[in-house]
Amino acid sequence: MKAGFVSFLLVVCLALGVLPLSAQDMVIVPNLAGLNLPQAAAELNRVGLRLGNQSVAQWTIAAGFPPNTVGAQSVTAGSTAAAGTAVDVTILRSANVALVYDDNDLTVINLTADPLNISQLTFAVVEGTSASFAAARWAGTLDTGGCGQIWSISRTAPKDVEGCASTFWLTTNQAQEHFWTAVNGVARFSILDNGIERAVCATAPAGSQDQPVRCEAFVAAAEPASEVTPYIYFAYTTQAFAVINRSPDQWMLTAQTTILNYNPGLTMPGLPVVLGDPTLFGNPTIVADIAQLAPGQCLFLTSDNPNVALPEPCDAIAQLDLASNVAFWLADFQIDGVTDDGEHQCPAAVPGKTTICIMPR
Repeated sequence: MKAGFVSFLLVVCLALGVLPLSAQDMVIVPNLAGLNLPQAAAELNRVGLRLGNQSVAQWTIAAGFPPNTVGAQSVTAGSTAAAGTAVDVTILRSANVALVYDDNDLTVINLTADPLNISQLTFAVVEGTSASFAAARWAGTLDTGGCGQIWSISRTAPKDVEGCASTFWLTTNQAQEHFWTAVNGVARFSILDNGIERAVCATAPAGSQDQPVRCEAFVAAAEPASEVTPYIYFAYTTQAFAVINRSPDQWMLTAQTTILNYNPGLTMPGLPVVLGDPTLFGNPTIVADIAQLAPGQCLFLTSDNPNVALPEPCDAIAQLDLASNVAFWLADFQIDGVTDDGEHQCPAAVPGKTTICIMPR
C-alpha cells in the first residue's frame, strides 16, 4: 500500500469476536475430530486458541473419520488450556499419488483433480543399495492426469499407463537411480516428502511386467481446491464494511484480494488495498489468520465511527476505522481477481441499506 493512502488511516484494533488473547484466561479445548482444517481453525479461534502445526497421516477406512479431517489433536478435547495456546492437529488425507511399476519402469500418477507439486519428492531404497531418485527430474508439477515415468532400460517413448493423460519420462542407465527394482537384495523403498517418509513400497520382482506393483501415498501439496472458496463476499453499509466467510467448511483467502480505491476524496484514485495484509490492521495479536478467514470469520472496516454495528453477524478477527474520504466502499470500487485474472466492480454503499457484493476471488 502506498504511503499516500496510509497517511489517511486511523487504525483501531478492538476486542471483537475471536480477537482477545490473555494468557490468564483458561478455556476448554474443543473436540476437533472429524472436522476439516478450516472448521478446526474456526472452532479453536472461537474459544481463543490457535491452530498449530498440521501433520499428515494417510487415511484408511479404519481411521473412523472421513478423509481430509482431523484424526488427532495435541491437546485433549475437554481439557483446559491457556488462551492463545496452539493446538497441533493430524489431518487424514486420501492418497493423491499412485506408483505403478515393474522391474523395467515406474510411473507416478497424479490422482487429484488439480495440478500437484512433486518437486519436494524423493524416492530412496530403505535397505541394501543407496539408490534414490528426485521427482524434480521429471517436472516441478504434474497436471491433472499428469504422470512421471522412469525406465531402467533403453526406450524411445513412454508407455501408456491407465490414468496418464500426459507423461514426463526419462531413461537412466545410472544404477544408483534404480530404486524400485529388486536388485542386490533390495526389498523396499520409501516415498519421501521434504524428507518426511509418507509410504514404504515393495520393490518390483524380476519378470513383473505382466503383474505390475501398485503403491499409493499422500504427499503434501497446496490446500485442496475443495477447501478454498472461489469467491469473496462483502457486506456493507455507508458506515461499515465486512469481508465475511459464509462458507461452512472452506477457507476464504483474503491475502489475494486487492481492492482498487476510487473514493473521490483521494488525491490518487485507484490506490490498492490488500484486505488480507495484517499490517493494514496494525498487526494485532490474535489467534486467527487475517490472510485466510475460517468459516464464520470476517474482517471489519468502519468509516468515521468505530462503534458501529457489523453489517451482518460474523466473528470479527480484526477491525480498522477509516476516514470517510478514503473509505473505498463509499464509491464504486474494483476487485483485482486472482481466480480469473480480471477486474470486477462492486457498487458504492447506499444510505439506509445493506449491500451484498459477491465476486470471483
